[in-house]
Amino acid sequence: MAQPIVYGPLELPSGKKIKFRRPTGLDRLNILQAMSISQEDAVKAGILMQTYLNAKVVTEVDGVPTDGNYLRLFNDWDDADITYYQAVFNEMFGLTEDKLAKAKDAAAFLLKSSTFTDGSNSQNNATVPSTPGSVTVMN
Repeated sequence: MAQPIVYGPLELPSGKKIKFRRPTGLDRLNILQAMSISQEDAVKAGILMQTYLNAKVVTEVDGVPTDGNYLRLFNDWDDADITYYQAVFNEMFGLTEDKLAKAKDAAAFLLKSSTFTDGSNSQNNATVPSTPGSVTVMN
């Protein structure tokens, strides 16, 4: 697996400088596995998960590598630093208006060009066409 690209340093409003990487699906899965989510807390859990994801990919703070404890990384950060970093992160990796427009175009194209399938990905072995217009039953 290739080394991830690390972005930064990004100077936060407080003057703190951070480096971070693009998140992976495994990052998101690790966070989900660490969280217990009840149906009543789904919205709150989604916001918390995004905050943890933002923290999990921070690789360095003021020249010092992070210890991997993303659950506590933001504990002593100024809220202005967190919201600024999250805005930068979302612009880089989130679903911006441009990306959303491209996704809508792609979905429209796929819906127009879709073909019907019965959901089966294998041929029915009970009947195999032998010649056009006829069916051979196999025993």
